[in-house]
This record gives sequence, C-alpha cells and structure tokens, in this order.
Amino acid sequence: MQVDERVIDFIGRLRAAGMHVSLAESIDACEALKVVPLETATMFRSALCATLVKNETDYPVFDAVFDEYFLGMAAMLDAEESTDDAESAEDTSSVPLTPEELTEMLAEVLASGTPDEIAALARMAAEAIGNMEGGFGRGSRPLAFMAGSGYYMFRGMEMLRFGKLSEQLREMASEGDLMPQMPPVLALEELDERLELFRAALEREIRRRLVAERGEEAARPARKVPLRPEEIEFSSASLRQVEDMRRVLPVLARKLAARIARRQSEGKRGKVDVRNTLRHSMSSGGVPMEVKHKKRTPAKPELFILCDVSGSVRTFSTFTLQLVYSLHQQFKAVRSFAFIDRVDEVTELFHLCEVDEAIERVYREGVLVDGDGHSDVGRALDLFYKEFVAELTPRSTVLILSDARNNAKDPRAWALERISDRARAIYWLNPEPNSRWDTGDSIISEYESICKEVTECRNLKQLADFVYKRA
Repeated sequence: MQVDERVIDFIGRLRAAGMHVSLAESIDACEALKVVPLETATMFRSALCATLVKNETDYPVFDAVFDEYFLGMAAMLDAEESTDDAESAEDTSSVPLTPEELTEMLAEVLASGTPDEIAALARMAAEAIGNMEGGFGRGSRPLAFMAGSGYYMFRGMEMLRFGKLSEQLREMASEGDLMPQMPPVLALEELDERLELFRAALEREIRRRLVAERGEEAARPARKVPLRPEEIEFSSASLRQVEDMRRVLPVLARKLAARIARRQSEGKRGKVDVRNTLRHSMSSGGVPMEVKHKKRTPAKPELFILCDVSGSVRTFSTFTLQLVYSLHQQFKAVRSFAFIDRVDEVTELFHLCEVDEAIERVYREGVLVDGDGHSDVGRALDLFYKEFVAELTPRSTVLILSDARNNAKDPRAWALERISDRARAIYWLNPEPNSRWDTGDSIISEYESICKEVTECRNLKQLADFVYKRA
C-alpha cells in the first residue's frame, strides 16, 4: 500500500472515531508528507497532527487512532531495519541470562548507562521474555498465537521486578546515592527519563519481534479510542471530563448558533406580498413579472425551563442551562425554575450574573428543599402549576430537565396535564439511557404521553442536536 493510500485510510479511521477532517486537510496532509522524511517517526506523526488536528479536544482521538493504525507499520520497518542489530545482540547473548542477572544489569544501566546500553538491554530482556513464554508466535504454547504486546510487556516487567526496582532506585536518587554528581532533584528527573526510555525500548523491541513472527496486525495495540468531550455521558463524567466539557461548551454553542442562523436564513420564503408585487409590476406595464414575498421572521418562543438540580442530574442540568443561556437570542424570553422537592424561580440570577456564577448561586441561594432533600418531581410540578401556570401562553414552550426518579412518591401527572393545556408544547430531556427508563423509582412513563416529546439526552452532542432541531 502506497503512503497516500495509507494516509487516506488513516483519515477514514479518524472520521470513524468522530474527528472532522475535510478534503482540504486531507490534501494538506499528503502534501506535507512529500517534504517530511518518512523514516523519522516523530516528524511523520507531527506532520499528520499539524495538518489534520484543528481542535485541542481532537488530540486524544488522533493519538489513539495513530497508535492503533501506525504502530504495527512502524514495527514492521523496525523489523526490517534492525535485523542485523538484533542478530548481533543475540550472538553476544548466546548463553541465556537469568531474570536476576537481567535485573542487576538493568539497575546498573539505569544508574550510569548510555541510551545505547539501555536499548541493548531492552533487546536482551525481550529475548528472555520470548524464551520464557515459548516464543512470540511460533512457540509450542497456544498463548503465543493470541497474546499481544501488552501481555509480553506485563510479563517482562514482572520478570524484571520493574516496579520494585524503580522504587529502590528513586529512593537512592532522592538520598543522593544513585548519581552523586547531581543534586537529588535532577537525579530523580534523569532516572525517570531513563526508566521511560527503557520501557519504550522494550515495547518497541517486543513489537519488532511480534511483527517478525506473526505479521503487522499482531503489533498493533488494542487501544480504545477515547470519547470526545461532547460524547461523554453526564451521569458518569469524572471531574477532569467535566472540565473538558466546560471548555468545549462555548465552542459548541457558537457553532450551534451559526447553524441555527444559517438554517433560518435559508428557510422557505414567506407568503406572497401582493402590494409589493403590484408595485414592482408597474415597470412591466402592470404585468407581475416578479413575485415578491413577505420576509419570513422565525418565531421566537417563550421558554420555561424546569430544572432538576438534585445530585443525580446536577451535571446534566448545569450544562443544559449554560447552553440555553448561550443561545438566549433564539428565544423571546427565557425563564428558569430549579427544583428538588420544591420549585423556585431563579431567572433573576441569570440577569444579574454570568451563567457560571448564576448556576453556583442557584445551588447556594435557591429555595429548593423543604422536605427530606430527595427529588420529588410530582410535588415540584404541582407547585409550578399553582404558582406560575397563569403566566403560560400559547407561545410558551416548557422544557423539563430531569431523570424522573421520584423516590416512590406521588407523580401527580395531573399537574403536568394542566400545564400542557396552557402551553404550546412540553419537552422532557432525560439524561439516563432509554434502557433504564421505568426501572427502579423512574416514573417517566407517567409523563411521556402528556409531553410532545421525551428525549434521551446523555451528552453534549445529543443536547446540541435537540436544541438545533427545535430552535
């Protein structure tokens, strides 16, 4: 397969993993590889990254797909280019070394060895692993035909007692006994670099041997492509993932606003403007040669948001409020109500503060609990009906954000029916997978027939798609 064909195939893998790569970027990547030395793996990777990645959030996806797709090819090249070096190393080590001897040698090269000596020891260690496991593919043990590079790395680290050795060497370095010529801090940094150098060299040598015995596919790591921030589920996001989602949300909101504006500007023309058509027909003797239409003005609904801010859906509610208020120009008015077991209007907080600060004040200042602190969706709907239903109009859209887990309390579906009688439409966004609806204390089916639509909304992408289709 030629280089251009491999790159095009690689770009297809990136697109399948969720990255957006345009035709122009694909051409740029192929052009860049004409001037980049292909024998240098670092330059090859950097050229592809510079031409194909355009968002910070795409780097983890690019790295995972690159490693999965190209590491096997790199190992194939290593197998062809390093045959002589490997054979010479094997000649010098015709007498197999024991794991204890290899561990002693590793400690010595990590303390005072050169990069070449570290690489040579990695080759010796890889040979010992192969002997221990019955080969890298042609041995008598059935496992040799199935195991990947990760298995052999694990066995090698276990054989060398790498973890324990690393701890001992770090302790010596911090006390100034490992590299006396350096301050302890610099000695620790140097040791970490050598440990990583050995680990990388051992993995590279294992891949080379796997390719030589079993072919290119055997050396490709089974690395799972990470989810993009907009694909991470609200309910299972870690703190780090939540921060990634916060960073991507403003970009997502800008793209969504541009898509909505473009769709509205390209929408169908309005009704025929008879007066304007007749006025322009005077230039053609009263014959209406050109039909004029009234300008179409997209309707901007009044939006009422009922937002469950209990612990189980807090992340989901926070991001939904942030996105809606980022798109406030798409609505005539936005009013927000937060609830746990009672409801409180928090619209004013969003008028006084930025969105992030307003959301923090909702949790701190909102009157949301007067019972046991557990979610009571039915009671919240009842209170909203009694206090605010008179303010709903035929132009009002009600958006409810909740997982509908009611802790075995009265659903009070009648309250939602009364709200539906006054509003234009009710939409319910549920952050749980559809498969979990009506399990445990979920009562979403009690409300589903009353709403115009009940939608699964587990991540930012689904949330943005929902807003775009209804805006």
